Amino acid sequence: MSIVLRPPPIASQSRGPTPMSSVQGERGLTVELEVNVAANGDGNQLPLPVTTNRSTPPKKEDTAARKAEIKAEHEARCSHAISLFGLEKCRATVIGDSASKGISGGEKKRTAIAMEWVTEAPVLFLDEPTSGLDAHSALMVARQLKDIANAGRTVVAVLHQPSSDMFEIIDDILVLFEGRIVYLGERANFVGYLERLGYPCGIYTNPADHVFNAVLFEGSNAASKSMGTGVWAVQRAESLLAAWQSSPEAAAMQALTDSPELAPIDKTQFRQTSPPLTQLRYLVKRFGRNAIRNRLVIKSRLTLAAFTGLLIGCIFLNTDDRGVAVQRQNYSGALFFSCMSQFLLTILAVVNVFTGERLVFFREWQAAYYGLPAYFAAKNIIELPIQIISPIIYSAICYWLLGFQHDGVKFILFTVINIAMSLCGFTCGFLLGASFKTLSAVLTALPAMFLPFMLFGGLLVNTGNSTIWLRWVQWISPIKYGYSAMMKNQFSGYVIDGKPVGDQYLDEVQLGSFSIGVNIVFVMVITLLAWALSYLALSYLTRKMRGDSA
Repeated sequence: MSIVLRPPPIASQSRGPTPMSSVQGERGLTVELEVNVAANGDGNQLPLPVTTNRSTPPKKEDTAARKAEIKAEHEARCSHAISLFGLEKCRATVIGDSASKGISGGEKKRTAIAMEWVTEAPVLFLDEPTSGLDAHSALMVARQLKDIANAGRTVVAVLHQPSSDMFEIIDDILVLFEGRIVYLGERANFVGYLERLGYPCGIYTNPADHVFNAVLFEGSNAASKSMGTGVWAVQRAESLLAAWQSSPEAAAMQALTDSPELAPIDKTQFRQTSPPLTQLRYLVKRFGRNAIRNRLVIKSRLTLAAFTGLLIGCIFLNTDDRGVAVQRQNYSGALFFSCMSQFLLTILAVVNVFTGERLVFFREWQAAYYGLPAYFAAKNIIELPIQIISPIIYSAICYWLLGFQHDGVKFILFTVINIAMSLCGFTCGFLLGASFKTLSAVLTALPAMFLPFMLFGGLLVNTGNSTIWLRWVQWISPIKYGYSAMMKNQFSGYVIDGKPVGDQYLDEVQLGSFSIGVNIVFVMVITLLAWALSYLALSYLTRKMRGDSA
């Protein structure tokens, strides 16, 4: 097992690159491994918070054999990983996050490592796998990594300050300081090398502490007073690098690099990609299980649909018993609110969930668990029922409270329009979540998209007499099409005291000549367009990540 030993960044650099990224960018140490390499960023890259450590998805290469054999192999491998990493007592416990209780920090670290272990990759990169753990948990993780190395795999880990017990089980060490090499070689020769430099390590001193306190930062307090910590650190790193480059250990390492002992690549080292349908089946099962476990999200969305239906129903209760002017005003406001609520509330619900899941997707996609098409399809399949059920609940509650026309066909059309607006909000929310990295960025961009749609939705501005050079906005507003369909559904043929007030009102508001069906079709066209753009946005980001990693 090899480690990269490097001091943690100073406070002013705490948001800079990680040690692993420094290693990957170290000139002369670039490693190009394209086959069977598992990279685990910070040792805490976990699936969704409601996932258990026994239900993490198999990588897509593991699903190429027959279904029965794959299932048995996957179960056996997961059981072995759970036993190897000491996760038996929490095998049925959800991962958890800051909002929901789950497994402990040490168990999360071991679960993240176990997810990479089951892929049987011969090279395992780990960035700070023991950070944030107590001494016992950190030592347990280190020993398990040692067992993996003893089984024939290569383990490369970045550590900031390992304990003496952890230090003793390490095979090879790379010490970095300000991006410069201080030492690279066997752990057994490390103390002797420091002693030749004039920094003998005490018998009862941890060599990892010694290299930080006596070698890397010797005299840093005095020097920082006059020269500044950053300047002093660079000069110190350059001197240590010069000492390393002139050492016999560096010459031996350079000779090994110039004439490496390479074994030919065997076909068994390559893994085949499973069919997209197989990936889809696993992801649908996984997302469905996570949705069932995360009951709070489902309950809150269904409760919100019922609450908004009751709210709008109570505010405009029995509008059909009021005068003509009141009916026109109340029905217009209620229908506009219906379109806005189904569209906007769905966007907010989707971006709130997807921005958290997006990091999980990128990590697992980079680790080759599955492809983008399978993920995108599975996500839409699982989200589709809730986007249909919520507007049905809303429509069933508010339609009859408002006193709309007592016509079964019109009620069905009202429900269908709400479903179409909900689906449109879902795809637009997915697009925003795929286009921006954080929830705050999405919420910043949302008003710029939503306000023009709302202003040209048909109620606040008479679109038939609006400013000519801005009138085109109405044709890309899903709210305008949804509101037009609802208004025509309610007021077409609407008669009060024998007077056709509905048709007359539709002529006044100038919502266009499109029929109810055509307006619904336009809403679905915008839905499909946003759906396609969201896929392209995710595809662009994955290609960009592949380019960055290359």
